[in-house]
Amino acid sequence: MSTNLTEKTYEEEIIDEHNKFVEAKNMRKRAEEDAQLLANRIALLKLEEQRSLKKIEETRNKAREIMQRKAEMLEELRIKEEEKNKRLEEEKSRLEQNKLNKELSKQSRLTTREEMIKKLKDEVMAIKLAKKENQSLIEQNKNMELLEKATVTQNVKNMHREAEEKKRRLEEERKAKVRAELEKKIEEENAKKQQKENDIARMEQEELELIQRLQNSQMMQRSAYEELELAMSGSLTTANFSGSEPTIYPKSQ
Repeated sequence: MSTNLTEKTYEEEIIDEHNKFVEAKNMRKRAEEDAQLLANRIALLKLEEQRSLKKIEETRNKAREIMQRKAEMLEELRIKEEEKNKRLEEEKSRLEQNKLNKELSKQSRLTTREEMIKKLKDEVMAIKLAKKENQSLIEQNKNMELLEKATVTQNVKNMHREAEEKKRRLEEERKAKVRAELEKKIEEENAKKQQKENDIARMEQEELELIQRLQNSQMMQRSAYEELELAMSGSLTTANFSGSEPTIYPKSQ
């Protein structure tokens, strides 16, 4: 009896677990379906957003094009207005210039006679001034000729004086050069003499040293001969022989 209850309980547990599995599976499917629906809605929203952004961009582009065309039209109107004003100003200036030219022409006709009289007077005055200037030029030419003659004479004198000065300067330079060469030769001779005197002093010192060494050699040679003679005669002992100043003993009777 207890075994049947246990087995029934097990079967019930299996059924319960299976039911839970089925329920979980169904819930997963519903969740997947909900997720797919949500993904579809999101995709539709994104597509709609792109369409909206595209429409916004197209609208903005159209607005910019309209504003650009409007600005171009305003610029064309401004240029046309400026050209119109310029033509009006030019026409106004032309009319004013024509008016001024007419007034000047009228004034010119009125002053022509006075100008002719003044011109004749000016020409007469110019002729008088020209004669006066010609006379002045003649006087200036005479003065220039006299001045040129005096200048030539003075230039000749200056040339002679400069030639004499140059000759004197060259002579002084020649004498100075000769003196310098002589002084240089004297210095060279003095230097040679001093060198020879130095050589003579050096050779004299060397001669004295040689004489001294020769005298020493001769003394040593005489001493050596004396020691040799004493040694041969038996008066010189080996213990008392120094090699330079030997001791000499008298011969035995």
